[in-house]
Amino acid sequence: MKYLLKFKKYGKSMYISHNDTLEEIERIIRRAKVPIEYTQGFHSKIKLSISQAVPLGYINRALFIILNTYKEYDFSKFNNFVSEGFKLIEYKQIDENYKFNIKYYKFKVYISKNLFEIFNSFNMSENFIDFSYENNRKDIYVLKYKQEYNKIYNIWKIFSGINEDFLFYPIVEDVIWGD
Repeated sequence: MKYLLKFKKYGKSMYISHNDTLEEIERIIRRAKVPIEYTQGFHSKIKLSISQAVPLGYINRALFIILNTYKEYDFSKFNNFVSEGFKLIEYKQIDENYKFNIKYYKFKVYISKNLFEIFNSFNMSENFIDFSYENNRKDIYVLKYKQEYNKIYNIWKIFSGINEDFLFYPIVEDVIWGD
């Protein structure tokens, strides 16, 4: 059996690296006693695939896992076993030859006015697909854009030298699947 699981990674867990996230997912799967398949060989590992890494510090509402099991498993109570900062949002059984075909990540980033001015001065909007923004209340700007699955640019890089108060709240909202 093969399953596609969609997780949300938030709170303190958004500061866990991609490799550590993978290890944490493996621990959760063992705690839930999922009948998992292992690779063959001397140092066998759980048969699973995880979606592309997103920048550290981003809330990820689109963390996908493909998991192989040797028999059916009911994931309805899976959230009883997850660590703080992780939540299983959706799951479904998929075909044995299913592979990730994610084309884009959709981002929503809340930033303060001072960061928005820096963002505009670098003319960064040209680097993103379907870029738009709106001025929320109290000079909070909401940036919305897409980036190609394997070409994610962390916009925090342009703000790293700021020495004043700011708001930076980045979210990976969803994915757009390819053909």
